[in-house]
Amino acid sequence: MKNFLKVFVAAIMLLSYSSVASAQDETTGPILSEEQKAMVAASKEEKKANHEAFKASLSEEQLAILDNKELSKQEKMKAFAASLSEEQKAMRKANKESVEANRAALRATLSDEQKEAIEAHKKEQRKELRESLSDDQKELIAAARTEKEANRDAFKESLTEEQLAILQDKEMGKKEKQEALRASLSEEQRELRKANMESLKENREAVKETLTQEQKAAMKKQAKQRARKNRNRKNA
Repeated sequence: MKNFLKVFVAAIMLLSYSSVASAQDETTGPILSEEQKAMVAASKEEKKANHEAFKASLSEEQLAILDNKELSKQEKMKAFAASLSEEQKAMRKANKESVEANRAALRATLSDEQKEAIEAHKKEQRKELRESLSDDQKELIAAARTEKEANRDAFKESLTEEQLAILQDKEMGKKEKQEALRASLSEEQRELRKANMESLKENREAVKETLTQEQKAAMKKQAKQRARKNRNRKNA
């Protein structure tokens, strides 16, 4: 539910090739210049070629992992990552760096007017997504949000002074805090946390069942944009 609900939080998302290429200015025509369109096209072709090259490097065992319907998505990703050779890891890293470099190169050519037009286009997309939701879907989301907040407050109230001190320790990194807090949890707190996670999963599935294919596609696209924004913030 976390990723789903964040779709509706007003936030500035980083540019993606799809949103840049499709955004339109009704009064002046396409936002991108011919040179910028050529950059987008070349980047897409390079990305496609790199993807095909990486796919061609996969062994039958690796393809079997991806096709294994008995594994969850997370289990597939973990098993697949563990199966990669050093050459494949290097190829994957190079492909990712290529995408990021091309995106940065395109972004560097955008004028302030283009950036504003693209941002306006994305805001309009978010608005259209919100408006596409039925009253029942909105009520379901609101109820899920309320339950999530109540569960979070209940878990927070269960924390001891020592556990709260861990969370407030400014000398520890986020990962260190998480590991220290996890190690300090009592059995009751672990059960409470587990129940909260199961509740989130159930609510997420309940919402998904009500979505149209168009809504799912829109949310998936916006979730990717938000994930990209978070990655860039961490790397900044």
